Amino acid sequence: MVKYTEIDNQYVIKQALLDDTIELEFTKADGSLRKMNATLQESVVPHVEADAERKANPDIQVVWDTDANGWRSFRWDRLQGIKETS
Repeated sequence: MVKYTEIDNQYVIKQALLDDTIELEFTKADGSLRKMNATLQESVVPHVEADAERKANPDIQVVWDTDANGWRSFRWDRLQGIKETS
């Protein structure tokens, strides 16, 4: 089983998000399973000024949900798997 909490695995996923849209499967806080098509591609993601007051949390990854057209996030320790969509 892949440990997505490991930095090397997170790096690979972040690069995939920057390059393309991928399907993420993770467990939500309520215990239900969620699938989301997500990306961090500059051509898709709207430009947003960084919030200087908000401290980054390394346990959470923020992504653009291409189906909902909005920002979403997931916890690395709840990520179950990924799949390239193209």
